[in-house]
Amino acid sequence: MTAAFGVNFAAGALFPFLAAEHGWSAAMLGAVAGLNTALTGLLQPLVGRAVDAWGARRVLLTGMASLAAAQLLLSLTSQLWQFVLAYGVLGAAGFAASSTPPVSALVSRWFPRRKATALTVITAGINLGQLLVVPAAAFLAGAEGVPMTYTVLGTGAAVLVVPLLLAIPTEPPAASTPAGSAPAAPAPSAPAEVAGEATRSGSLTLTITFGLHALPLYMVMLALPQYAIDHGATPAAGGNLPALAAAASLTSMIATGVLLRRAAPRSLLYALHALRTLALLLLAFAPGPAVILAGTLLFGLSSFATIPLTVAALTAKTPASRLGRSMARAWLVHQSAAALGVAAGGAVHAWTGSYTPLLAGIAAAPLLALVMLLRNRSADSHDGAVTGPAPTQTSDTPVPDLPTSLTTKGMS
Repeated sequence: MTAAFGVNFAAGALFPFLAAEHGWSAAMLGAVAGLNTALTGLLQPLVGRAVDAWGARRVLLTGMASLAAAQLLLSLTSQLWQFVLAYGVLGAAGFAASSTPPVSALVSRWFPRRKATALTVITAGINLGQLLVVPAAAFLAGAEGVPMTYTVLGTGAAVLVVPLLLAIPTEPPAASTPAGSAPAAPAPSAPAEVAGEATRSGSLTLTITFGLHALPLYMVMLALPQYAIDHGATPAAGGNLPALAAAASLTSMIATGVLLRRAAPRSLLYALHALRTLALLLLAFAPGPAVILAGTLLFGLSSFATIPLTVAALTAKTPASRLGRSMARAWLVHQSAAALGVAAGGAVHAWTGSYTPLLAGIAAAPLLALVMLLRNRSADSHDGAVTGPAPTQTSDTPVPDLPTSLTTKGMS
């Protein structure tokens, strides 16, 4: 995760150097970044099917090899069309096959009873990539140039990550029912059918809220430096804001892992969406750099920790043999929404000369997600996350929407 997201996020840090070296405009580079994000989402159904058919380990190896090859090709590019193919297409394919969905499927099969905690740990790799790889890439580009930076990124991904993936033990066999669950009864009772309807409704709600979470995610991270400069911050201070947000997000990941011992994942989602709404409103109506800094830290705290909690909830009762396809649907929505947010950010800024209108409007996304989750609390009543410990699993026990081993742990 650290390598895949670090290499992918490093592209944004290299854009200013590419613009200076080749004369490519910010709009051109932004369009290619939008293509990369959109294609990553559109490829998720194929990635999901490949994970279920061939195993997450093989898909990850293919993805990292493709991502490394894309970086090495980028070191040789001099024309915009070459950059589009290497970064916008091949880089997107490699990232789609080496990022969160296949890693989540692999970890979910390893740790079926502690899924949310395990996903929180591995998702922290996103922030480590931002904190370690991105600044190193920007420093190297300034010192040695963009071609050398891409060469180091590609070589590092191939030399360090691919052997590590080869050493990973083979994933457990994909069973037809979730690990730790009793086989389904051939003819479910009426209460079980009601619970199934609640579970399907809860899954749809979680998928929609996952998209609402993604809508401002990349757009805000890309806009923060310029937005801070527009409000009186120095270029150096503005450039440091994404790293501060990543550090806050890493802190949030650690805290989430601890809180999962005593709190239900869905309860933490309520808090994260509420905090994110506040962060976007602070950013939108910030009178100066100090408030922007506060909004940035709150945005970081409430951003990436949402991912493992939502994925764990969505796949709580998904058979191991269908984890890839189940995650693919959610990530298709997530990445499509993220690409829409990036495109909207560029368009609004080009039209108004400011990110303020978009930040004010997009604050409605996490607020709507919070309202949808609260209205769908009936799913919680089926798993005991609110009312108490879950009942013993039997053939006609309602199917929970969240892992009972996580939602009830520490609640007594």
